Amino acid sequence: MYKGIYEYTNGFEDEEPNEIKTMDVDDHIYNNKRPIMPCKKNGAGDQHSVSCQWWKRYSGAAAGCLGLLCVLLLAGIIGLFLYQRDQLQTSYNTLTKERDQLQTSYNTLTKERDQLQTSYNTLTKERDQLQTSNNTLIKERDQLQTSNKTPTKERDQLQTSYNTLIKERDQLQTSYNTLTKERDQLQTSYNTLIKERDQLQTSNNNLTAERDHLHTSSNNLTDERDQLQTTNNTLIKERDQLQTSYNTLTKERDQLKTSYNTLIKERCPQDWIRSCCSCYYISTNEKTWDLSRKDCQARGANLVIINSREEQALIKAFNKRAWFGLTDKEVEGTWRWVDGTPLTTSYWNKGEPNDFEGEDCALVDNTLKDPVVAWNDVPCNHKNGWICERQLC
Repeated sequence: MYKGIYEYTNGFEDEEPNEIKTMDVDDHIYNNKRPIMPCKKNGAGDQHSVSCQWWKRYSGAAAGCLGLLCVLLLAGIIGLFLYQRDQLQTSYNTLTKERDQLQTSYNTLTKERDQLQTSYNTLTKERDQLQTSNNTLIKERDQLQTSNKTPTKERDQLQTSYNTLIKERDQLQTSYNTLTKERDQLQTSYNTLIKERDQLQTSNNNLTAERDHLHTSSNNLTDERDQLQTTNNTLIKERDQLQTSYNTLTKERDQLKTSYNTLIKERCPQDWIRSCCSCYYISTNEKTWDLSRKDCQARGANLVIINSREEQALIKAFNKRAWFGLTDKEVEGTWRWVDGTPLTTSYWNKGEPNDFEGEDCALVDNTLKDPVVAWNDVPCNHKNGWICERQLC
């Protein structure tokens, strides 16, 4: 058979120079090949005619073998395609089961999430989107199973679906892990909320007890307030009556005080000497000029201010070495009365005032025989008697 193939190719040597001219099937056959002349219709029965018949018989067998090989090759390719399709279909089914399991786990986590936090809208939207994607994938799978006709197209489509499912599985796995973390976080938040709820419940119970206690206290205070309000109204009436009585008594007191002051002005205290519109007090002990003035002020009077010659004669007639209300302590040489008025008429002894050793206060000297002249300046810290004056008019 191989020799016939050799002879066949060698017979067309002149017509197709680019074809394969030899087949290294057997070294012995290759070393003993010979050229075969083309068959002719005439000359039947000779050796060349026999070779031509042999070639025709074996060339048909070779063509049959070649066709069989092509059929086997085609069958192998189809089988390989079918095998790949079955493997892809198996992987597709496995991924579908994994996807369904992940979908089931996803739904379970979604329920747990909804129980932990029903208001978690974001996860609900993601769940709805995944459900929509899942329905879309199921429709696409059904359409792919219906519309795929050839092994090559089914393989490519299944490969695409396989890759898509791989991505969806990874996305679902990522979503599953994310949901697991969110579930754990929500569980932690749930536990924290449970503790806070218990604490709030305890606080609420305490506040309820305090509220009841305060309500009871409020009722008691309300009763006490009403009683106090009644008492207060009574007291207000009594106060108004007392205020009226007080106002009446105040007017009467003011009238009595006015009358008293009038009487006081019209009379001098005991041990005082009245002359015209003034009362005079003559001390029985001795003090400095400042302390003497304070004593007069404590008695409602002041050191005597001599306004006339008659009053000066009266003071001299008391025959008392005593302070009276004249000093130049503020400005040396400028003598003023204790009411701030300047000195205009004076009754100084001869050579006075001389400010000897800081003499800034005036007194009446009872040692001179003159009935009027009797003033002398002496240091204010000396101790002498004093004469107070209270004017009545």
